[in-house]
Amino acid sequence: MDWTYLGHAMWHIEAGGLRLLCDPLLERTHHCGVFEVIPHREIDVEALRPDFIFVSHRHPDHFDVASLHRLAQLDPNTVVVTPDPRIVAAATRLGFRGVQQIAPGTLVELDGVRVVTTPSVDPGEWGVMIGCDGAAAWNQVDTVFTGPEHAVAVRDAALAAIGAERVAFAAVRWQPMLEIAAQLGSSTHFPLRAYDQVLQQIAAVEPGSVVPAAAGGSHVGAWAWLDRVVFPVPESRLLRDLATMCPHTALFASQVGATWRIDAHGVAPIVGAPLARVLAGPDPRRFSPLQIPALVDPNPSAGHVPTMRAVVREWIAHELCPGLRRAWTSLGSTRPLALAVELVWPEHTETMTIALDHDGVTVRDGDDDDWDALNQVAGSLLWEVVAGRRGWGDVLLAGALRARSRAYRVDAQGAHALNLAEIFLYYGLDYDASHDRATAWEIDRVLRRSDRPLVAGLDQVHEGLA
Repeated sequence: MDWTYLGHAMWHIEAGGLRLLCDPLLERTHHCGVFEVIPHREIDVEALRPDFIFVSHRHPDHFDVASLHRLAQLDPNTVVVTPDPRIVAAATRLGFRGVQQIAPGTLVELDGVRVVTTPSVDPGEWGVMIGCDGAAAWNQVDTVFTGPEHAVAVRDAALAAIGAERVAFAAVRWQPMLEIAAQLGSSTHFPLRAYDQVLQQIAAVEPGSVVPAAAGGSHVGAWAWLDRVVFPVPESRLLRDLATMCPHTALFASQVGATWRIDAHGVAPIVGAPLARVLAGPDPRRFSPLQIPALVDPNPSAGHVPTMRAVVREWIAHELCPGLRRAWTSLGSTRPLALAVELVWPEHTETMTIALDHDGVTVRDGDDDDWDALNQVAGSLLWEVVAGRRGWGDVLLAGALRARSRAYRVDAQGAHALNLAEIFLYYGLDYDASHDRATAWEIDRVLRRSDRPLVAGLDQVHEGLA
């Protein structure tokens, strides 16, 4: 079987006469323009011709609506396989005729090719191990293990299902990313313990060869500063460290367009017709986490600020405040709370304080130095979330949503943290619900752009994604 790396977590696999495509990300940007694939590349999309598309989980760098729509237009008979019912609903809506929901730990027989979906700590995602030509290859995607023993247990169960003795080729999760450390005030120091865990897990699996994968994103434009905080390990350092820990493992760089042939004789790079070519130069990401810039609002949708501001204030009054009021009894507070909101607009910053206690909730303009929790957000991006065009994760990962909490209660035994979400804006709109709405909006948008008839209204998509 031949495995071709196409950037980030995207792989094209030819095995037993079948073509499999993992986590297609065809365009340059994703996460509503927060990230771009590094290095920039051009993919020969029509040459992919997948028989099966595997979408490992719902995060937008793996579940990309625009990419799936493009592939559905090329061949609606391609079968989409995923563990997530939301992706099932979306892929069906986009025009795929065959969509299958398959749980982690499932063996799939595909005409001489055996595929096992390998479980992660998160039950909503999986990796895939593929057996063909007398060899087993494992795409871990974003799989999280509890430790080396867990990684070995998952490996052994998958190998037993496939009928193989060892993993010949592993595309491994490797970057201990600090995705939201700066935004939530956590430490941005080098995460040595997490990195050691990653190295230990890769070594414990004892693969014949390794390619680092699933960490090929770079922040775009106003969010580019996060590249200095999020990615603490360059790939060259990982390969150097693995050479010491795994001296008998063949180590390959994640070169876009590279293909490896994997069979009973081993693993070898091969030269063939490239499915992708690199358009840009070196990786721009450098770990330099000493300075965190002030939040700015670039207004990426070019919205009319007074209109957006009115919508956001209406949402705070009629969605966020009632949500906080409903949560009051579960917070564990014995005194009123002051929740400070900073709305950063392109030309000014607006502050308000939400006062919450057992009698109700009120909002006043202005800040409060004695706040219990503080949320700061780019106003135009909050408007996009409220309007159902973007999910909370897109804003958080852009560094455009930041939070701090000092919410606690004091008794004779000391100070105790309250059960208040650090990002209290979520009480106005649930995190998952925000992404469901944004996905439905994006599906509707790409279908309208393609001039295809809408087979269902937006309300029906909401129901399918619920």
